[in-house]
Amino acid sequence: MQIHPGQGASTHPLRALLASAAPLAALLLSTSSAFAQAPAPSSTAAPPDTAQAQPAPYGTPYGAPAPYGQQQPGYYPPPGYAPPPGYAPPPGYAPPPGYAQPSGPVPIGPRIMNYEEGQTIPEGYRVEPRARRGLVIGGAVTFGVTYVLSAMVGLVAESADRSLGGTGASYMPLYIPLAGPFITIGTADAKGGGVFVLMVDGLAQVAGAAMFIGGLAAPEKKLVRNDVSLSVKPIVTADTLGLGVSGSL
Repeated sequence: MQIHPGQGASTHPLRALLASAAPLAALLLSTSSAFAQAPAPSSTAAPPDTAQAQPAPYGTPYGAPAPYGQQQPGYYPPPGYAPPPGYAPPPGYAPPPGYAQPSGPVPIGPRIMNYEEGQTIPEGYRVEPRARRGLVIGGAVTFGVTYVLSAMVGLVAESADRSLGGTGASYMPLYIPLAGPFITIGTADAKGGGVFVLMVDGLAQVAGAAMFIGGLAAPEKKLVRNDVSLSVKPIVTADTLGLGVSGSL
């Protein structure tokens, strides 16, 4: 068999090129299959959780809360708190030291209220005459202040008269309540402004005494709560004028 040089020279380079291209093609095929099998990254994947748990507020107890009606040790209800109807304290409950449970129904309402004739008496109250405090206090203050001033003026005037060689008897009537200023107008031979001052002094003493006696002699009716047992009543008789205190201890 003869081999022509021209034919062998033309087929040998083609076989060499095919032999060198086969490994490259195999490498490209294996690389493309590896990329096809790798999972593509998901665009909808949830971002990593970067939020941190917030700590509980300071003073907040951990765990389940205590059942209703069972408070923590040392807890006391606020003022005015009342348990719901049908509530009973838990077993073993004891009131704090020094606490005393009130006996009987707790009184409701003011101790003393105004009363008008024909008014319906509320439950738990009674009608009782009471001295008119406004007149009694106002009259006592008015009479007391004016009489003390009158007596002090009489003491000063008497001392001044004695220092000048007199007896001071002209101003001694100022020690007498009610009528003393009127008597001094004549004994001291008062004139002008002295007469006016003594008249005002005497009238003020008379007005104060009249208010005090009127407050005692004409008491007013009041609604008094039944649990109030102490009362002050005026005593006006032919030879007695004063206040009487009655009650039970």
